[in-house]
Amino acid sequence: MSKYTPLTEWLKRQPQDEVTLHFADIERIISDKLPKRGALYFRFWDNTPGASHNDAWLNAGWRTVVVDMLQEKVTFQRHEKQKRK
Repeated sequence: MSKYTPLTEWLKRQPQDEVTLHFADIERIISDKLPKRGALYFRFWDNTPGASHNDAWLNAGWRTVVVDMLQEKVTFQRHEKQKRK
């Protein structure tokens, strides 16, 4: 189990198709700190599978669409094929 599994589960439970979270919100959800590179490198938030943090949202059917490094927040959007009707 990855430390990001709680984020996967949290995203799966969301009724809306888009959600914005501050990095601190994600830390509360996973009950752990994000790595420093999460606040320093935009690439941390890309949608490339393989890294446990990326897989957390991708496996939940979501992807990152906006990353605001200055305000430390990220917007996730449900994949088009996963959108609820």
